Amino acid sequence: MKKIVFPICFFASAILLFTQCKKDAPETASGNFSPLTTGSSWNYKYTEGSVSSTFKITATNRDTVANGKTYKVLSSSDGTLSYLGKVGNDYYRFASFPAIGVNSFEELYLKDNKALNETWTGAAAFKYMGADITANLTYTVKGKGETRTVNGNAFNNVTHVRLDIAIFGAGIGGGDFYYQEGVGLIEDSILVTPPSGGQPYSSKEEIVSFEIK
Repeated sequence: MKKIVFPICFFASAILLFTQCKKDAPETASGNFSPLTTGSSWNYKYTEGSVSSTFKITATNRDTVANGKTYKVLSSSDGTLSYLGKVGNDYYRFASFPAIGVNSFEELYLKDNKALNETWTGAAAFKYMGADITANLTYTVKGKGETRTVNGNAFNNVTHVRLDIAIFGAGIGGGDFYYQEGVGLIEDSILVTPPSGGQPYSSKEEIVSFEIK
């Protein structure tokens, strides 16, 4: 997420993961939906509304510790940094969702041991019109072991995660995220309507190419 988390992703698009859609794809890291070896890189096409751009994320040789977890530092061609971490079967990133006023929070975006239709939840606190508000996040595994084509490139063993966001008990939208084993995020699409009928926010991220070191 270009802005995918760090760039992820999400409401504003914040962090991002990785992939490289080549016809002859390099060997990938099996059993891991977030390979973060130093020097690995992912190129994405990012569309917000009707405007598109491209950016590149590269895994650096630096780590940082936050909330008791070790995060890999990733640099983006737009000058921003991203932070991704993995603990057992749980995958974390720092995300920001500007569309609803969330500047930064630790997001558990994937649990690779969850079965089809299983869920987990999270929350993001923020201020809206001076009030403290909590956005409730519900993640659902909508697909496992799927095949998906992105920018003309076929990916196998893809996990599809649906994120639904609710405020004051009412849904305001969400997003669909697709992760390729051994590669990372290959596609996401987000549509959120802020509280009080604000202007809807939409974005889409698609993998263009990747190189796993």
